[in-house]
Amino acid sequence: MSYQKNQFFTLLTYILLLSLGTILSMLSITGSAYFLTITLGSLIATGVMIYLVKLSGPLPFEKKSDLNHDLQWIILGTVGAIVVQFGIGFLDQLVFHASTNSQNTIGLLLMVKEYPYYFLYVMIAAPIMEEIIFRRVFFANLIKPTNIYIAAIISAVIFAFMHQDTRFLVYVAMGLWFAFIYYKSKNIYVSAGSHIIMNAIVLTMSIA
Repeated sequence: MSYQKNQFFTLLTYILLLSLGTILSMLSITGSAYFLTITLGSLIATGVMIYLVKLSGPLPFEKKSDLNHDLQWIILGTVGAIVVQFGIGFLDQLVFHASTNSQNTIGLLLMVKEYPYYFLYVMIAAPIMEEIIFRRVFFANLIKPTNIYIAAIISAVIFAFMHQDTRFLVYVAMGLWFAFIYYKSKNIYVSAGSHIIMNAIVLTMSIA
């Protein structure tokens, strides 16, 4: 499989998963059946995308590294992500009077409380897929035709737009941070690990 086809099928897998909710709604499938299907679909899609990443081989700036290196970057990525999220969130509220509450996070919390198994999608599948799509497919592929800064901004804006949250600037900042972690660590699973842990911490703090 060519690299272009690999990237196309990776993106297509994500689009199909995003379309799954609409299809289920059209079929009047709601409640537990809806969220269970979304959860299982997301796990399958994540597995397919990880396989496609492996199949594509390393990108020019990606390098194999040891566990110690990766763990250090995951810790830095997680701490930085939390600082960026709360820091930009505070500035967003101060300057633009934006809500301190993320509608996206609140919605996910309500769903996880109602359907506990949905956390597999929210805390594991979603962060991995988002890193593969927004960082590896968009950011990495935009570096050559533009430059690293423009690529990071474009991918971060798309990342923020897809979350459809009132705290747009926070998600743009998060997209930029995770692009930085991915590029510097040279491993997509490092940024994914940071993303997973950050989501877990933020959701846990929101529940408490």
